[in-house]
Amino acid sequence: MTTTDDIEQTSGQQAAIPLQRQWPQLGKELYTLERALAANLVTYGHSLTDHEKMERVERVRNRVFAQLYSDDEKYTPETRYCAFLLVKDGKAGEIVGNPYFINAHGTKQELPYTGLEGYYAGSVRTSEYPGLTPEGVLQEEAYIGLEMLRTLKKHAIERYTWASFAKMKKGLESGEPDIEDLKNIEVLWADVVRRLHVRVYDNREFEMTITEQIEQLDKLVTTTPARTEEEKTYKTILLAEYERLNAEKNALSEVEKEHESKERRARERIRRERLKAYNHFRESTYALLEEAGDSEYGFQVNDSHWTDATIIETIRLPKTQARNDYPSIQATLTPAQVEGYLFLAELGDIGGDPLARSVLSSEL
Repeated sequence: MTTTDDIEQTSGQQAAIPLQRQWPQLGKELYTLERALAANLVTYGHSLTDHEKMERVERVRNRVFAQLYSDDEKYTPETRYCAFLLVKDGKAGEIVGNPYFINAHGTKQELPYTGLEGYYAGSVRTSEYPGLTPEGVLQEEAYIGLEMLRTLKKHAIERYTWASFAKMKKGLESGEPDIEDLKNIEVLWADVVRRLHVRVYDNREFEMTITEQIEQLDKLVTTTPARTEEEKTYKTILLAEYERLNAEKNALSEVEKEHESKERRARERIRRERLKAYNHFRESTYALLEEAGDSEYGFQVNDSHWTDATIIETIRLPKTQARNDYPSIQATLTPAQVEGYLFLAELGDIGGDPLARSVLSSEL
């Protein structure tokens, strides 16, 4: 994959972001798939004509790319990726400001956004509730990347696959991973997104108080069937826990009960505020894509010859606030944490791309 972009960074707002990528590795896979399926098919015992073969090629291509615009979720894969890029190219500043770290030479060095910052909306400290500082978000992202790198390196050593790990890492840094690398990158990225998609629920306020636990268990005990021995055993366990918590609640003093009641109301309020902040950031990002009018996601295929085959992906994003307009935030990171953070930032560029996640890489 080769990438070209032209982003004019200015104070206030930056120019619309055009991004163009070439995927020769996927273009060759598409070329091979199209020709293999079309050349070997026959109709009513007769070989296909060139015109019929080209029609088959077109149908194969349309099925491959239809997945980019069709999805069971509210937003299609291409829309979700554009939203991710919009965060990565500037909107993340709403969460972590304009981040930098002090490198080994003692000078300031800008930290790129990872595009994952939106998952921390609702977890960042505000006047309404406690939470992470912007630096805390950066440090947590660095830890996630570092933890992932350590696991990958450990597996590479244990399985004697260090060359494969080094090749994938080089592919990330150069933007030119091969098909096998794309599969691994997609899996890694999906794991990160699954982990952070529920990040807001990791906050203390989403831990249930004792009365909430009792109410939840009461519903489970009431609705759980007891037809088989396994179901009866499970229901017995639920009932025992329900009775234990009730006994614990009844043993509370009146002061403790009042405290629990106040704590529950406070948590319920903060939960609403956290989810409101999370959903607002998410929906405002998609709204910016929809309302701007200059957003674009498209692709074209060059497949006249296998050697020149490529898929050209073109993305255009709306204007976002320049990162220099956000407050500077210093992240105190070790060299290993910086490596982990940058690995995470590189991972999303490719792992989140719908073309990289398409049938061309995932099923071949």
